[in-house]
Amino acid sequence: MANYIILGAQWGDEGKGKIVDLLASHADLVVRFQGGANAGHTVIVGDKKFVLHLIPGGIVSGKAMNVIGNGCVVDPITFKQEIEYLKKQGIDVTPDKLMISFQAHVVTPVHKYLDRVLNKKIGTTGRGIGPAYTDKIQRTGVRLEAIVNGTFLEHFKQQAKLYEQYAQNLYKEPFLNIEQAVEELKEAETYIRPFIGDTVELIHTYLEKQANILYEGAQGAMLDVDHGTYPFVTSSSTTIGGAFTGGGVFLEFDKRIGLVKAYTTRVGEGPFPTELNDETGEKLRKKGHEFGATTGRPRRCGWLDLKLVKRAQIINGFNYITLSKLSCLSGFETIKIAVDYDSAGQPVYRSFPGWEQEIEGVTEWQDLPQNAREYVRFIEDYLQTPIGLVSTGPDRNHVIYRQPLW
Repeated sequence: MANYIILGAQWGDEGKGKIVDLLASHADLVVRFQGGANAGHTVIVGDKKFVLHLIPGGIVSGKAMNVIGNGCVVDPITFKQEIEYLKKQGIDVTPDKLMISFQAHVVTPVHKYLDRVLNKKIGTTGRGIGPAYTDKIQRTGVRLEAIVNGTFLEHFKQQAKLYEQYAQNLYKEPFLNIEQAVEELKEAETYIRPFIGDTVELIHTYLEKQANILYEGAQGAMLDVDHGTYPFVTSSSTTIGGAFTGGGVFLEFDKRIGLVKAYTTRVGEGPFPTELNDETGEKLRKKGHEFGATTGRPRRCGWLDLKLVKRAQIINGFNYITLSKLSCLSGFETIKIAVDYDSAGQPVYRSFPGWEQEIEGVTEWQDLPQNAREYVRFIEDYLQTPIGLVSTGPDRNHVIYRQPLW
């Protein structure tokens, strides 16, 4: 038996999908505990690319049971679309491979409307996640149990009529067509119903039979609603605390894996001390193909901020680090790492000589250029935590194991 958790150590987009896929082949249960379809996990297997938004990454391997926990918010329409997308890709998703908590809250077309008109300055994905969590916290939300007991559409109509009044008085953008939204939700409601169940009981059952359990986080530590760069954050707990509330079961995590990108990116607005608004930043964006899996938006790019990563480590208790996208740093004459901030809040950098050799696909530590190895060792020493895996490319086999992952 082993219990693992994978969490992003920056602002998301660290490459969690690939590591989840690697671990899912060993897992009996994969749990998603927070967020909604605002997250994007990209998994590449051979010549096939799978972009997941809501469904846990364990679905691709086909071995594990998958859970969308009570801490998530679920859009039935998007859920149906994602299942159909996976079917076209050859992945059959059925209720015996995926269960959604009846306690998870529903994202409705009203929430997506509100996201568009209210959160433009924050830079959200527009998927309705924040407004759905707002309704949850102010106790006006609708849970998936309403789909099971047949009251969901009536709840939605009441919600829509209430917010239509707000829209007429407060917002310039026309409100949604309620009748059309009801028809779309009817079809999605029927589709999602067989997947809804008691995930707390399910997780506990796997725990009691000493199964291998993997929790996967979405976004990253610095987007946590409490610990991130507030208010430019997501609306859920992306750190380890969210795993307990969003999964509903206490368990000891044997391996707490922090995903660290070899440089830093973020999507949307908010502070970014090491951001590079120059040719170097553009070079990082192009080499790393830094465009959002959910929105397609270009990501802001900059040097690795180890002070920020250390903060994430303190919050989450990482005991194993995975370093991703090291290959994207090939071709830089000088590479920098922020190790602190000065009194004005500006990053204090440590400079490292770069390397010209392309290292994509390298699988042996000794085959990396010496400068690349020194770069990795410095990060490891700073965090005082082993970098057990170095990812050198998008494929699941493009990895260097310095310590066993499982």
